[in-house]
Amino acid sequence: MKNRVLHVIPTLKKDGAETQLVILLRELKKSILSIDLVTFDSYSEGKNIKKDLVDLGIEIYEYKKNILSTILFLYKKIKKEDYDLVHSHLPRADIAVGIVSILLKSKHIISVHAQYGTRKNESKLKYFFSFPVWIIFVNKSDKVIAISEKVRSWLTSNKVIKDIDVILYGVVPKTKFHSQENNQQIGMAARFLPWKGWVNLLDVTAFLNRLGFSFNLHFAGTDDIGYKEELRLLVKNKGLEEIVVFHDEFEDIYEFFDLVNIFIFLSESEGFGLVLLEAMSYGVPIICSDIAPINEFVDLETGILVDRNDTENIANKIIQLLSNPEELFSMQEKQKIKVAVELNAHIMATKVKELYYLH
Repeated sequence: MKNRVLHVIPTLKKDGAETQLVILLRELKKSILSIDLVTFDSYSEGKNIKKDLVDLGIEIYEYKKNILSTILFLYKKIKKEDYDLVHSHLPRADIAVGIVSILLKSKHIISVHAQYGTRKNESKLKYFFSFPVWIIFVNKSDKVIAISEKVRSWLTSNKVIKDIDVILYGVVPKTKFHSQENNQQIGMAARFLPWKGWVNLLDVTAFLNRLGFSFNLHFAGTDDIGYKEELRLLVKNKGLEEIVVFHDEFEDIYEFFDLVNIFIFLSESEGFGLVLLEAMSYGVPIICSDIAPINEFVDLETGILVDRNDTENIANKIIQLLSNPEELFSMQEKQKIKVAVELNAHIMATKVKELYYLH
């Protein structure tokens, strides 16, 4: 039995990988006696997952120093506590733990949560030196988990020779589901970043407005770079101020889902797209980009997959869905079944534990 496990993650900032880690740890705590966590930054200046971890009874150790000091800290910590294995998340943690694991001959599992350094407009310099080093330690780890087939293919193309297990994200199935009381409301929630598809959705909104279609569009999310103000100006320039409603980030994403009849997500690139899985678990009809890895868990029965640049087609799909309650209801029912049978947190955690026991 693996009764002592250490997770290492660079930051506790509440983002997709961190949110999913909380879901995983909540399930793992049901059968693993001791789980500790090391982070290099608790991110106290913004929304983080610290309280969630504390509520789970997980001991958190923060060490906010340079990389050499961090490696020394991890070396002493892992040697003293004699963990059965260490599970790292995201490249900085993978490298630091990888070095220590070689020195101590300790067991090391890596979860790869995205295709790092590949997104358009993302700084390539950030990964220029670290990426080749990271690949070395991925290959030296005991096991590699990819969160999608897309990520596995990317790893293989970058000369990762280890066997890679694909374990899709999972969520806890809901007992309360979305109702369709709020007519003609559509929405999108994500970080306010250019590649998330905000402008694409505003183009769709302008097209629907020209058709005379009556509706409201709700935007919500965190705004780390001030991009929301650019979008506000674009809304004004397009004459959509009476239609588009801006919200701050919702503490509970399901409260946002209750505002809308359709959740739309026109992202250009995603590591996974956890918010879509959350929408499915709640029975919220979705229209989203037909890109990997989204199309690995959203199919033609549980959502509508579209070319994110095909404004007219997306607009027509919105009108079709909002005008057809039976289609909305059918999609909701199929979403709930798929989450319960294939994409729930218990299934995800069971697969992770199986890897733990094998190493």
